[in-house]
Amino acid sequence: MAFAPVVIYNLIRDRLGKDRKLVFFLFGIAAFISLYCILFLSYLSIAGLLAVVFIPFELIRHGHFGAPMVFPLAATPLFFFVQILGIVLGRSATGPDRKFFGMGAGLCLIYALVMTTWFNLHYSSVQNALTSGSTREIPRNYMTERMLGMHFKYHLSFCELDGWRPPLHDPSIVVAVWLTAPFRADLDWRGMTRLGSRHGTTLFDERIAAYKTLFPDRPIRMDCSCAKSYRKFYMNDPRLR
Repeated sequence: MAFAPVVIYNLIRDRLGKDRKLVFFLFGIAAFISLYCILFLSYLSIAGLLAVVFIPFELIRHGHFGAPMVFPLAATPLFFFVQILGIVLGRSATGPDRKFFGMGAGLCLIYALVMTTWFNLHYSSVQNALTSGSTREIPRNYMTERMLGMHFKYHLSFCELDGWRPPLHDPSIVVAVWLTAPFRADLDWRGMTRLGSRHGTTLFDERIAAYKTLFPDRPIRMDCSCAKSYRKFYMNDPRLR
């Protein structure tokens, strides 16, 4: 919904009227989502942008393109982000327009900060449970379910090789890890923990054990089409049965 005004803006910009406030509010949300996608895809956003240039060249020169033709779609968030900024910072946008844009972006930022605060509230108890095996101090809620499900149920980083990776994506836990990692020496932006000799570990087995204890009614393996599209490691891993 947030991207609908971005796509059709050139068709509706002269007929917005009182809806300008809502449109620019949605622009703020769409810009924040686009920025999140750009950061998540990392270098692939730029690579997708370059593919837009090289695909016609390769088709003319060789008659085919070496990478998947869907590759340029990775640059879509970048296009949207630039388009939104062009509209908001352009001459046709007024002060109130930019104010409502800021409100939309600010709402997303507040959500990210709330998720980060919630993540840090349970960080110590979750880490202690993963190292000690005792889950008594961990409450059962939305955030702890995501925290324990990291790396085997929820992925936190893009995998261009389409290898072993859990299928579910939740921006709440991804953003919480991103905003927490710079301030914790024992955590990196991919959610890896550095505990003793197990440097860069996901504490995979410990997470599964704790998850089964706290959320016995929830599946640990996702038999969905997105999981099956990855390699068979995920579907056949005995620890997920």
